[in-house]
Amino acid sequence: MNLLRLLGRLGPAPLRRLVLYALGSALFSTLVLALVNRGAEEIAAEKADFVNVPLAAAFVVSVILYMLLEGRMVAHLSADAEEVVDSLRMRLLDQIRRADLWKLERFGQTPLFESVTQSSQLISQNSQFLALTVRSVLLTGTILLYIATISPVAFLLIGGLLGAGTWFYIRLGRALEERQRAMTTEEAALFEGVSDLFDGFKEQRLNSARSRDLNAAFATVSGHTTTARGSVHLHTWQQFVFGECAFNLMLGVVVFVVPSYSSAISAELVKITAAIFFMSAPVFGLMQSLAVMSAAEAAAGRMMALEGQLAALAEAGSDGPALPVPVDFAEVRMEGVGLAFPAPPGEPPFAVGPFDLTIRRGEVIFITGGNGSGKSTFIKLLTGLYHPLRGRITVDGVPVGPQRIAAYRELMATVFADFHLFARLYGQDAINPVEAAELMRWMEMERVTALEGDRFGRRDLSAGQRKRLGLVATILEKAPILILDEWAADQDPHFRFKFYREVVPELKRRGLTIVAVTHDDHYFDVADRRLHMEEGQLTELAHRAEGVA
Repeated sequence: MNLLRLLGRLGPAPLRRLVLYALGSALFSTLVLALVNRGAEEIAAEKADFVNVPLAAAFVVSVILYMLLEGRMVAHLSADAEEVVDSLRMRLLDQIRRADLWKLERFGQTPLFESVTQSSQLISQNSQFLALTVRSVLLTGTILLYIATISPVAFLLIGGLLGAGTWFYIRLGRALEERQRAMTTEEAALFEGVSDLFDGFKEQRLNSARSRDLNAAFATVSGHTTTARGSVHLHTWQQFVFGECAFNLMLGVVVFVVPSYSSAISAELVKITAAIFFMSAPVFGLMQSLAVMSAAEAAAGRMMALEGQLAALAEAGSDGPALPVPVDFAEVRMEGVGLAFPAPPGEPPFAVGPFDLTIRRGEVIFITGGNGSGKSTFIKLLTGLYHPLRGRITVDGVPVGPQRIAAYRELMATVFADFHLFARLYGQDAINPVEAAELMRWMEMERVTALEGDRFGRRDLSAGQRKRLGLVATILEKAPILILDEWAADQDPHFRFKFYREVVPELKRRGLTIVAVTHDDHYFDVADRRLHMEEGQLTELAHRAEGVA
């Protein structure tokens, strides 16, 4: 059981505590049944019109102890479940944070988001049903033992019927799980259709044939989803009805079958019938909890499986001791650095490199090239986000191996073409408010938003404005190398001119090394060097060469 395995990560104490509380709750609940039967028996035998005070007191104490143990069981299990889910969630996030980008991109983001958010939420919301399941199983067992003290024959028949019913109920549950998986597949296709409708709204409005075809496909998928959901609802109801029938069948066995095998059973018939009615609560509770827990069980399995999968995505050297690289470096050198992307069988892979490049401190280097030429891959290799299949990177002759990759990355601050603007300036503890305000004015953003402490006031801005805030954040990082990937592409003509003629020269004057991917041929003269990428190969062009990249 995945939930029990997950809970076992906290050690034996939580499981032991769960079983002890559940067993105590079951015993006192059964004791309540026994006391009620004993009181009814005394009243029937003695025709008494007074209350048996000791018996009543024992009844009250048993009810109170049952309530206390039940509450403590749920409270402890909820706390333990939250602790283990939080621990696993943080471990998954830490693994993702330390994963190799190349491997992570090929793994995909969907299972990561699903496990970290939805799966953990499912387990948290339904953890109490694990307590209900354990308590229901133990309570059913203690009631059966109570029946055994009354009539061994009734115990054997009811126990056999309950076992057979449980086996068949589990079989129905497995069939239901298959239909739930089919429903999940159909719902995924339905959501994909909805996504196509919203993401491609403009395209479908401009093409009536596409719009009609999209609607027809959506109708087909919607119909399949409706059928799958109907099948799930039907089997869920059939499973519930079977549980009710099995319970009624146990009553029939007591009334019509047991007396045939035991002539002395008539006097105990009321007690056994009461015990079966008392058993209805844990039996139906067990059916309810198993139905609800199936989703939590699957979620726990996915999270634990993902943990193993993410272990395979770990970046080499991420767990070892970090070694430094020269901070006051004179040059960064790429020596024969190359990378090839996997391709389908029979097709040549797309390869970049080998790159032989020296970047000197304080240089401004522009990278040009067409779409698909390999510029973004080159940037990822340069920043150490991709590990080369061959060649090496050195800083003042010191090789950047797995133990030095973290220190090497600290030399760089980046604004990628698809960059993410964080709400906070994470990792920057001592921000100079005067400098930050000056940078906001320099980027002409002081009237649009504000940097309040370490947090931007608003981020619902245009792409160009967001990139200006990204540049503010990278400058505040104080890294010696600034990497800008198509930064000016989203700027208006005024600020594009300001960026090349004012911002870049000033950053160079401050001692920053700038590597920028750009297509702005009017400003190529700003760079000290221009490198051109074509079909994965990097060529250095003549100083201040003109022409469109």
